[in-house]
Amino acid sequence: NKETSIWKKLESMIEIGIAGAILLLAAWAFETFESVKYHKALIDLKFALIYVSSTILLTIYSFQRNDVVFFTVNLLLIVLVLFEIAYTLIKIKKKR
Repeated sequence: NKETSIWKKLESMIEIGIAGAILLLAAWAFETFESVKYHKALIDLKFALIYVSSTILLTIYSFQRNDVVFFTVNLLLIVLVLFEIAYTLIKIKKKR
């Protein structure tokens, strides 16, 4: 049945998306944890601002397309990167 085949392909695509989302979030969470653990501000603020801006746009896009995986991963990435930005700004302020 052609319709069943399409659904099986979509299910496997969702699984791939979820796996990618978990790996991406794990990488950012690890980086954030390392920053706090070693009291280092590791993120470049220019990069972070561009990254968070682009991720906000991608979050809006994924919301409009009803893509739950893409929306969730981007929303969580925004939270992680904003935390990294705040932590970096606090570390910079303390150095002055």
